[in-house]
Amino acid sequence: MRVPFFRLSVSDAMRAAVDEVVASGWLTSGPKVQAFETAFAEAVGAKHAVAVNSCTAALHLALEAVGVTTGDHVLVPTMTFAATAEVVRYLGADPVLADVCPMTALLTPEIVEAALDKHPEISVCMPVHFGGLPCEMEEIRKCCTRRGVRLIDDAAHAFPAADNEKPVGTLADVSCFSFYANKTLTTGEGGMLVTDDDDIAARARIMRLHGMNRDAWGRFTVDAAKWEYDLVAPGYKYNMPDTAAALGLSQISDACRDRDRRHNIAAYYRNALEDVAGIRCCGDRADATHAWHLFWIVLEQHPTLHRNEFIEALQELGVSCSVHYKPLHRMSYWKDRLQLDSASFPGAEAIWRGCLSLPLFPDLQAAERDHVIESIRSLL
Repeated sequence: MRVPFFRLSVSDAMRAAVDEVVASGWLTSGPKVQAFETAFAEAVGAKHAVAVNSCTAALHLALEAVGVTTGDHVLVPTMTFAATAEVVRYLGADPVLADVCPMTALLTPEIVEAALDKHPEISVCMPVHFGGLPCEMEEIRKCCTRRGVRLIDDAAHAFPAADNEKPVGTLADVSCFSFYANKTLTTGEGGMLVTDDDDIAARARIMRLHGMNRDAWGRFTVDAAKWEYDLVAPGYKYNMPDTAAALGLSQISDACRDRDRRHNIAAYYRNALEDVAGIRCCGDRADATHAWHLFWIVLEQHPTLHRNEFIEALQELGVSCSVHYKPLHRMSYWKDRLQLDSASFPGAEAIWRGCLSLPLFPDLQAAERDHVIESIRSLL
């Protein structure tokens, strides 16, 4: 049996949504993007949603909108994808990398407090809801508010998720979501910036399309359309096309159902692995709603089996896995630029040395999940 790390379930609704856009003759940003933004804002309980072509774009626009510029410093967890830190450099600023909780891979209020004490120059904090588990945002927000630090959460893994019943998307000044191919809602490539701040939303809308004060849909299709527009800032090419938006729009109504399926698979994995020596499962929180984008485990110190060899052996048994992530402090660019030492990140190191992510997607079949567990047991 072959079990892929991820398999996309393509519904009739997804096919029909794309066919409708193609038949309309309008493929770039237009009415479907507007409808997707409205539906997504409603789904997460935010006032504004701004669709873009990636979560990286959303993070960049968010930082730009809150005023990050050359010489600034932004707090970023070391356990995250490259994008969270690289967008800081786009604006001439530098990230301050922080360690994470070894059980959850998250920034904690205590870690944030200590980092802000040590680096009072930090102007923005960027928590990452790793794997779909929200950070303790209420306490992190209090800490940031006391110090005048803006809060932008990287929610690339976290739709739909909630902290103390408050949806991710309402917990920070700005939240940034990913709709990459293997995310809990996908547009192939794509992202969304959400906020309750009118000024941030207005700035992001302008900067996502070259700094133009009118988009193509407004110039060419509204009543009394006029070609003329103005450039009010040197912006970017970050807009989402209607084809992608239609895909996303077709999935929103099923998002909670698919999350529940992911939750059931994660619960099965946890129950099946709790008595297996040498395995530690990722942490959870009783007061959070986990999106379960990832289910990761840590292979503890083993006398003969290294993590990479373990993944290769699982692959030979037909089980595909991945690693999330090699921490940023181990990447040569950040290590050299920021003069980092791995000993300063014990929490991340405790995860990184043995972590791997198991197959997790809504239509993972019972026989497939059984094969994953049996393969792990056979190797250990």
